[in-house]
Amino acid sequence: MTSRSTRLYPDISDILRRKAEGRRDLASRSFGEKIEILEALRARVEPIRKAREARQKNRVLASKGTTRK
Repeated sequence: MTSRSTRLYPDISDILRRKAEGRRDLASRSFGEKIEILEALRARVEPIRKAREARQKNRVLASKGTTRK
């Protein structure tokens, strides 16, 4: 084993560049446009949130059902 280990990391400069472009794009938008984006994101997340809540409710009901025996 050598005392000098060299690690090769992938080039992520394109990812960082796109992130910076996205930040600049969002910064240039009006407040109303930003609110519209948030509302669209909430609408996309809503079914996921409801499914998670239903699973949690079912787990609670199932655990209460097993303790009654």
